[in-house]
Parts: sequence; C-alpha cells; structure tokens
Amino acid sequence: MSLLLRSRALRPSAFASSVRSLATTVESSAPVDAPAAAAAPVAEASTSAAPTAELSARRVPLPTTPPPTPYHPYVHVPLLQLFRSPSSSSTSSAPSSVIPLPSPLFNVPSRPSLLHKIIIAHLSSLRAGTASTKNRSEVNYSGKKTRPQKGTGGARLGSRGSPMLVGGGRAFGPRPKGPDGWKRKINRKEEQLGLRVALSEKWRTGRLSVVDKLAMEEPSTRLLKEKLAGRQWQDTLFIGADTPVPSAGLRSFELACGNLPDVAFLDNAEDINVWEVVKRKNVVLELEAVDQLIARIDPEGPWALEEGLEEWEFEEGEEAEWDEAVAAEELEAELMESEKEIQGEARQ
Repeated sequence: MSLLLRSRALRPSAFASSVRSLATTVESSAPVDAPAAAAAPVAEASTSAAPTAELSARRVPLPTTPPPTPYHPYVHVPLLQLFRSPSSSSTSSAPSSVIPLPSPLFNVPSRPSLLHKIIIAHLSSLRAGTASTKNRSEVNYSGKKTRPQKGTGGARLGSRGSPMLVGGGRAFGPRPKGPDGWKRKINRKEEQLGLRVALSEKWRTGRLSVVDKLAMEEPSTRLLKEKLAGRQWQDTLFIGADTPVPSAGLRSFELACGNLPDVAFLDNAEDINVWEVVKRKNVVLELEAVDQLIARIDPEGPWALEEGLEEWEFEEGEEAEWDEAVAAEELEAELMESEKEIQGEARQ
C-alpha cells in the first residue's frame, strides 16, 4: 500500500526530469558535428572522455518502431496453383494475380487470451464425460459386518466395501457427467472474432494461401505428398468450396488427404473452428471457398453477395481487373443506400 501511495504522489515534474535525462542519453549517442567538435575546448573533451566511454559501454540499444503506414481496406494473398495444368504456357512459379481480402476480417490485432478461451472450451466439449468409479454401495461385496464391534482389539469396521480397505469403494470419485457435462458456453460473436484473429495471424506470418482449385485426377497419396513437400505444406488445413455435387477431382483430393496424418481437409467452410486453424501450420483456401469463409466469420457484414447483385463473369483466359478505388466507392454507395432505407422505415 505504501508503494502504491508513493507512486500516486509522484509529481509530473519527476516524470519530466526522467524523460529529459533519457533524451540527453539518447542525444549523446548521435554523431557530433565537425565544426562544433573543433570549437569545443580540449580540456573539457579530455575530462568527459572517460564518462562517455563508460556510458557507451553500459548503454542498451533502444527498440526501433517501424514507420506508421496508412490503413488499407484490403490485404492481398497471392493466387497459386497446386497442380499446374499441362496447357499452361508460363513456366515460372511466381503468382500471376492476388486475391483481395477485407482487412477488418484478415488483419485483426492479436488476442491470445480469446484464442485460449475458445480452444479450452472446444477441447472440453470433446470429452465424453463417461469417467466413473464405484462407491462403497456399488462394489461387489456383502454388506455383512466384517468383525464384531468389540472384543477383537482391532478397529471397528462395517462392510467390506469401506473406502479405507484395499479393494473397497472410492469416496468422492468421478461420476458420469454426460456429453454436455464438460461443455463451456462461448458466445457466437466471440467465436467469430476468434476465427478472425486466428486467420489474421496466419496472414501476418505468410501462412495463408489461396489456390485456384483443389483437384486431382486420381487419389495418389505419393503424388500429393511430394507436391506438398515442395511447397512446405506438410502441416496444412485445406478448405474446399461447398458445392451441391462435388467434382470427381475434389473427391480424389479428399481421399489422398485422408492418408496423410498432418493434413486436414474441410469441404465446407461452415465446419471450420479456431482449434483447426491454430493447430495447423498453414491454411490453404480454394478460390471458390473464399466468399464462403468470409460469410462464415462475418455473416452480418457487407461482404456477402446480396440478392439482386450478379457475380462478375469472366471468360476463360481473361484476367480480372481489380480497381480498389472503384470497389470502395461502390461499397460506400451501397452502405449509404441501405442506411437511407433504414432511416425511411424508422420515420414511417
């Protein structure tokens, strides 16, 4: 309590003096101007040489902060090809285009405490809750009194199933809780925010990728293992697009992934959870699953395709031109129109 009162009683001038002394120390490490050094007296330099050398020996380098960057509404992920088609004319492995992802969903600040809370709740929900022990009334012994109450010189005992005896029942042992006994409640918005944080960490570390298609001609585990080893994707979570009728290539890719212990495959973005994202080293999305993942982690946001809006269609071989300024203006105009409609309904 005395330390707390002392820290509260510290005057602002004390903080200012400490900041000034720190600034003086930092400025002393800067290079000295040549004319100023020539004008300085020799005697003063000789007297201050030893303290300056001692100070430089004890000085710890200050941490550097990167320059601030303007906020960008989108982050970009390169579009890769898992299996390059033979008809592809380009032989370079460099990505030909990038995929824009909303920054409010894929560039969220880190929150380890939230991830810990969600993961602990998820692992607890996986427990069956069937642990059980027998108490003294459930063990297979007779209820007859073991020996007389008096006259034997021993301690008084009741039944053979007493918890004091070897082989007897257990006192206060675990009892079955059922499948919901270990379940912990996590709010829906907490779970969605946890997915954003986990995916943002993957993007910041360069572990989030997008491929054009997840498909194989035949379910070859050896071929898939070699391809993943070449891209350093041995420990990866693959998320495919949810289609009414899965293609034969996607089915073959899923079968090949099933034989690799460190590779997981989800054919529906709705099944993704924080534990699967954090557990795997890399996350790879199929191009058609990007919109489904965005709708999963932010179903109420303006990113989903509204009714009445048609998707852009491109011919085969044509590259899509992405103009971020035009897209931002269109999104702002749509938000303004929806806000006007809400205000009009409120007035009525």
